[in-house]
Amino acid sequence: MSNSSSPSESAAGAELDGSASDRQRERETLDSCEEARTRYTDRLSGIDSELEQFSATDSKLGTLRVGLFFVLVVGIGFSTTTGHPFWIAIAIGALLAFLVTVVRNEAVRTEIEIRQNESRTLRRLSRRLDRDWTSLASDSIGQTSDAIRLDDRQRYLADDLDLIGDASLFQLVSMAATTPGQRTLANWLTSPVDPDIARDRHHAVRSLAAEREPRLRFYTLAREVGTSTGDPESFVQWANSPLWLPSRRWLVPWANLTAIVSVLCIAALVLATLTENRDLTRLSFFALIAIAVVNLSIASLMLGPVAQIFSIAIQSRRSVDDYAELFQSAELLPEDAPEHHATNRLADRIRRTLLDVGDSGDDGGSAGLAMGQLASVAKAGSLKHSAATFLIYLPLQAFGLWDVRVLRRLEAWQQRYATRVDEWFLALGELESLLSVAALADEYPHWASPEWIDDRSGGADAGKEAILNCQRLGHPLLRDEIRVRNDVSIGPAGTLLLVTGSNMSGKSTMLRSVGLNVSLAMAGAPVCCSRMRLPPIEMATSIRVSDDLSQGVSFYMAELNRLAAVVEHARELHASANQEPAHTPSASGATSRRRLLFLLDEILQGTNSRERQIAVTRVLGMLVESGAIGAITTHDLELADEPELLRIAHTVHFRETITPDADGDERMTFDYRMRDGVSPTTNALRLLEMVGLGEK
Repeated sequence: MSNSSSPSESAAGAELDGSASDRQRERETLDSCEEARTRYTDRLSGIDSELEQFSATDSKLGTLRVGLFFVLVVGIGFSTTTGHPFWIAIAIGALLAFLVTVVRNEAVRTEIEIRQNESRTLRRLSRRLDRDWTSLASDSIGQTSDAIRLDDRQRYLADDLDLIGDASLFQLVSMAATTPGQRTLANWLTSPVDPDIARDRHHAVRSLAAEREPRLRFYTLAREVGTSTGDPESFVQWANSPLWLPSRRWLVPWANLTAIVSVLCIAALVLATLTENRDLTRLSFFALIAIAVVNLSIASLMLGPVAQIFSIAIQSRRSVDDYAELFQSAELLPEDAPEHHATNRLADRIRRTLLDVGDSGDDGGSAGLAMGQLASVAKAGSLKHSAATFLIYLPLQAFGLWDVRVLRRLEAWQQRYATRVDEWFLALGELESLLSVAALADEYPHWASPEWIDDRSGGADAGKEAILNCQRLGHPLLRDEIRVRNDVSIGPAGTLLLVTGSNMSGKSTMLRSVGLNVSLAMAGAPVCCSRMRLPPIEMATSIRVSDDLSQGVSFYMAELNRLAAVVEHARELHASANQEPAHTPSASGATSRRRLLFLLDEILQGTNSRERQIAVTRVLGMLVESGAIGAITTHDLELADEPELLRIAHTVHFRETITPDADGDERMTFDYRMRDGVSPTTNALRLLEMVGLGEK
């Protein structure tokens, strides 16, 4: 008896094996997400317990502060009226105990703030796994509209594919709390990239995924500085702004003069007390009062802008220390390079910017060391913000204009480092973006690493490798337990994917699944596929188009304008690819030829059926002639029969299943599985009936 099997039996066996393998991958993905969720929940429980303990301690210390202050007031009152040494000792002891309690209480409150920020960070991580979009949008670092700057192409792409905004890919990926981090990540998700850069990003992301504790520490510190008045964007603006003191030069010598005179007056006051010289006592006392009144008036009337500068540049010593630690986190970046690369240029550049010393070998080149120097200025500038040190700050300000002295040191730092601050924070934004994407790589270890095809062929072979192939493609914004996966292949050049199917069957979701995963690949992230191979591409879409009554633009004209922009984009890339050199050479010396990936959903619905078929065919012909690859969806089955489309299109479809329920009424279900061929069904009239608008 022969052991051979028929082709159909082999195919069936392969399909069963594939289904079992698919189910295994789904279980592994769900298990890894559940493991991450459990890890976050356990850590949150520990933090909540610590917060309860710190809150109880804070309450006790607050009560103790009130009690000690009352004793201090009573001691001062009795010591003044009686002059008895006992009450003097009570007043001094209460003052010392009060100051110690204040210092301890502030330390406890600092710990509470740190734990609260860590708790918010962990909750955001957990809510991403749950796809809890409402909570993510309400988070302070989830409100990003003011921070992100996109051009028109990026904006159209972001709107069509849900890349930015509520319930978007950005909300899923982003743990960025600073403006540079949010802006960089948004640009990575919406901008094309050469394969070598994408590989560099991905290699760094995979390495950072294992650094769980340092990443959590980074997210927490970034949240702290990103939500403060001294956020990076404000800090950069201050560093590049004109100096405040040079136009008020007299303040520095005046501060020095009043400090010297005050010291002399205090010495004279002590001498007068010892010699019982009342005239000298009165003179010294009134001189000190005069100096204090003048200096405090100057501080009140002239130094308002200085307080604003301090709130941005040195809001607190802790925030400056946070910057120094964030910069130092560049040490987490890998020192090795992706396979077949001589170096990881992105990681090396970030490390060099944030960690290395200058060419001359001095400490001025290191961002971390520069922030360490700024921390000493912040320590002096933060005296007035602490109840424990305010009693020290007040006489320093009254008799020596302390704020002017601090500002002088601050502006000396500004002069030295202003030209480097922009570069530091751009590098910090890239580091924060990599660490954000790394969280996704850690939580979804079974998502695939994208494989980039270097499409550098020319002549007759150009475009043969331009195939976007996704095995078990899933929509990353859907919850893991409801996600349906499909194998999708788009290309090579000269062809397109025509997706047919009835309403609600999954056509638009498939388009967005492609676009979202390409965006992930460009950002260096893992992709929601079991395998993904893609050439160097740029994306253009027409999915969500709206009219603009303020400009007199109808829906149909808005669609035409969008399609014209897509065709123009394809032609630009085609013309660029035919130039020598086509693009910037890669590390290997060859050039990558980008082509357009277009994703079009039910286009040109604003005209009659026959004209629509002609117009759609013409637009698609222009795109294919320009070397673009892409996919278009339609529920117009006559469009799929167009001879020109039959020549270049690979047609697939989604379908619905209609079954009667227990009452005999029709029930429509969708499996969201993509199949070859034209859709055999339509459902518009059935849907009409199901909502009560059918014929009686």
